[in-house]
Amino acid sequence: MRQGAARQALTAGAVVTGLTLGATGNYGDANRSPSAIVPPSRAFGIWGPIYAGSLAYAAYQAMPRRRADHVLGRLALPAALGYLGAGLWSRAQGTRAFLPLVGVTWAAAMAAYALTGRDTPEERKWAEATEGPFGGGTGSWAPIGGSGNASGNDSGNGSGNNSGNASGNGSGNTGSAGEAGRPGTPDAAGDGSRGDRGRRDGWRWAVREPLAGFAGWLTLASAISVLDGTVDGPATADPQRRWAVPALAVTGAVATAVTAAGPRSISYPATLVWGLAGTAVQQRHHTATAVTAGALAAVVAGVAALRNRRHGTR
Repeated sequence: MRQGAARQALTAGAVVTGLTLGATGNYGDANRSPSAIVPPSRAFGIWGPIYAGSLAYAAYQAMPRRRADHVLGRLALPAALGYLGAGLWSRAQGTRAFLPLVGVTWAAAMAAYALTGRDTPEERKWAEATEGPFGGGTGSWAPIGGSGNASGNDSGNGSGNNSGNASGNGSGNTGSAGEAGRPGTPDAAGDGSRGDRGRRDGWRWAVREPLAGFAGWLTLASAISVLDGTVDGPATADPQRRWAVPALAVTGAVATAVTAAGPRSISYPATLVWGLAGTAVQQRHHTATAVTAGALAAVVAGVAALRNRRHGTR
């Protein structure tokens, strides 16, 4: 328990520190930036929802009942590195550490986002049925086959430490908890009630979506930073222009691949569509850049809509 509490405190501290450093950094005026792919200054207002979601994640993972949550435990380190790294960007500009920092920050943020969807559907259903993000059980997100306190014993007699017959503890299962609550059984997915949906929504909106939005914006921000850090020159010469379309193409390819195959979310593609559309507007006097950015925004939006229409978000 002490280790879990320490992990929670360190993660929350890293998130808050990173956000504070980021909010107080000097990034200049995007509208006057010589960068060939930067969106307008108003597009950076997306940090408002990202900050709010990030603070919700920090608070959620710090809840006492989350101390034994193995999913939050394994994404804590990359999330902490991502937030701290992002906060240090403005202070590392112009130094040799800048580009490595950008790479580590983006990789960490993407890893944290990926880990929000690492569990198999059966494991997630079992976790939601036994405890859920705001549930009342004492078990943690127990892996399949685990013998945590939230599960019944394998004999199906309902003698687990936190289970029993529905008539004995009011859990609502029609059989003994040892059978009905085990992974792979119908009741493991929850009963579809309002409370069950609320537990799933708690995980989604307090963990997956905040980390998805953070990773999505850093995908575009990393491309801008790499281009700025590797191609120098005055705005009149604009030496970045020749690299604008390739940089956007790589960013769009990554965004499309993650949207199509990564954890399902709204925030990851939404932040990228917002940023790419902003780039198209900001660079409207440079036809190739504007058209590329606009087309990629449409592709990412289309892939996200198609995937969510087929499968929904979870």
